[in-house]
Amino acid sequence: MFPYDKLQTLNEIETVVYNYIIKHATDVETMPIRQLAEQAHVSTATVLRFADKMGYDGYSELRFALKQQRKNQQATKDSDHYDIAIPLVDFFSKVNSTDFNKLIDAAMAMIRQAPMVLFFGLGSGNSLAQYGARFFSNAGKMALPVFDPFQPFPTNSPLPKDTVVIVMSVSGETRQTLEFVTKIKPEDVKIIAVTNSGNSTLAKMADLCISYYMPEIRHADLNLTTQVPVVYLIELIAHRLDELNG
Repeated sequence: MFPYDKLQTLNEIETVVYNYIIKHATDVETMPIRQLAEQAHVSTATVLRFADKMGYDGYSELRFALKQQRKNQQATKDSDHYDIAIPLVDFFSKVNSTDFNKLIDAAMAMIRQAPMVLFFGLGSGNSLAQYGARFFSNAGKMALPVFDPFQPFPTNSPLPKDTVVIVMSVSGETRQTLEFVTKIKPEDVKIIAVTNSGNSTLAKMADLCISYYMPEIRHADLNLTTQVPVVYLIELIAHRLDELNG
């Protein structure tokens, strides 16, 4: 009910509304617009703009669509319990869209001609970088993880022309990640950002951004936002590379 191409048009504040609705879909079905605005810390005008961008004729129609989706999926959700299946079902409904496949095709075009692919991430993103590099290598593509955000790239030994650097960050705002991207941008490389928000600083710095729009879940300073979409993207692209090589 939230097409990928329409999500790409959201600004940062409207994305907050989307994240809140995905996480509290059952509650929002009966929630007055003022209450939703208060809970999401936005204005009612922002909620209405979000509904309009998603193609609904007002907030009431958006709530009705949420109810119908729940009935169609035969899904239930306790208001105090985060059900990971709900946002993941929404994500996997988007991956078959024309706009999403255009992004994958664009990434494939960069990666196919790249002499090497580098994966970069911090925290859990570092583990994903290692996984991505190994999975791409299994598919026959030269790929390596970058473990150190401060790793120098000497000017007398630049990265090979058309190297692709896949940078993974949930927020797209982590200082060390942005500093790393700033450092490698003068190189003759292509940067693909894999991030939760298409409105992040990282997304704007990259040559291509693939966003997955999952509700961001934090406990204190710990980020529990699901990374299932990132693993899916890594494996999807790797399998396509393998098919081309086969």
